[in-house]
Amino acid sequence: MSNPNGFRTVLLLTPPLFLLLPISVLAFVLERITQALLLAQTLRSWRNGAQEITVYGPTANSTDPSDYDYTDVSLGINYAPTAAILGVSVVAFVVSILGVCGIWELRRMEGSARTQRVWSWLLLVAHVAVVGLSVGVLAYASALQGSEKSWKSYADVGKEGQRFTRETWVCQIDEFYPKQDWARPACGLAKATRLILIPLAVSAALVILGTWILVRDRGGAAWLVGGKGRYGAFKSVYELQPPAPAYPFQPAPQFYQMPPAQAPVQFQPEPTVQKHAATTEERTVFR
Repeated sequence: MSNPNGFRTVLLLTPPLFLLLPISVLAFVLERITQALLLAQTLRSWRNGAQEITVYGPTANSTDPSDYDYTDVSLGINYAPTAAILGVSVVAFVVSILGVCGIWELRRMEGSARTQRVWSWLLLVAHVAVVGLSVGVLAYASALQGSEKSWKSYADVGKEGQRFTRETWVCQIDEFYPKQDWARPACGLAKATRLILIPLAVSAALVILGTWILVRDRGGAAWLVGGKGRYGAFKSVYELQPPAPAYPFQPAPQFYQMPPAQAPVQFQPEPTVQKHAATTEERTVFR
């Protein structure tokens, strides 16, 4: 028969260990891959040291759509949303490890009430912060993407002083220069990095739900703010149980006294009968 408590523990550990932890790592990795794809195509300008990328395709002066030429584009990158996403992923990674340790500590009722309250508050506050950060950064990055004035025509490509987010750069390069085969996967990864904050927030919310289930088992909000627990496993095992009736004292049973040992009985050996040769009369009888 399966252990229901073990199955319950696995369910409670699933959000921090199998959802929040890998998603936070994935968000960090996706952002780094997008950065690597873009930087692999850029060079430092010898004039001002800025990052430049050379694209091949139509230009503003082209009258024939098939008239392609090389165009140097100076990249001014707004790193604010990138830094925010990286920060959320790192915080979520640390909080996920904290969540695994906290759920494991709270899986049983035994222990100090004070220690378990500290763990409960720590888990709730930390994961609420992750949810708030994920939603806030997602809203900020999405609003920034929508407000940026990206390229409208090929005349905008070579303008100086342009500053966009990394997602805007790679996506508009993919739109205007489809032959840049690296730009399409970079654009998809950049969007995925921003949208992965949604499952990150959902995973943190599931950890909050699991923590609240464990808090409710102990008495809910009343226990969380310092009240007595629903069970007496914290300070007294019999906290909410009626006092046990007093039983009269009964003396311990006496051991059975063995009789004193007696001296061993001496056995007398039987006298031995001497055998002799049979007489003539005895021989006649036995014939």
